[in-house]
Amino acid sequence: MLILSLMTALSIAAFLMVFQWIGVVPVAKTALVTVRAATVTMRDPALDDLAREQAVQAAALRLIVATGSLIVRSAVALVAACIPILAADWAGIAPMAVTIAFLERWEVILVAALATTVVFALGLVSWLR
Repeated sequence: MLILSLMTALSIAAFLMVFQWIGVVPVAKTALVTVRAATVTMRDPALDDLAREQAVQAAALRLIVATGSLIVRSAVALVAACIPILAADWAGIAPMAVTIAFLERWEVILVAALATTVVFALGLVSWLR
């Protein structure tokens, strides 16, 4: 049980570090800024329909690029979370199937979600920036 808990903690830590390191949050914030700017542009009575259409098309293109970037970045973070589990399996420390079954338990998911929330809420990951 201790080994499985350690593998869970390492996996979550790897995910969070890579998630922060590759800048998922700034890209998501940029996407939100793009949406807000497009909304403001659409509501601007000083612009004609052509200007609005051009602005919205440009925003749509930026959002498509941001979505692709977020998908790739999130996938990289998920792969990073698998590395400690695979390493433990290859080293014979903990079988991957057992570790994954442990990660799928509701109490483990709850504790991991609460711990992650507390870490971010307290700003303890600021050293990763």
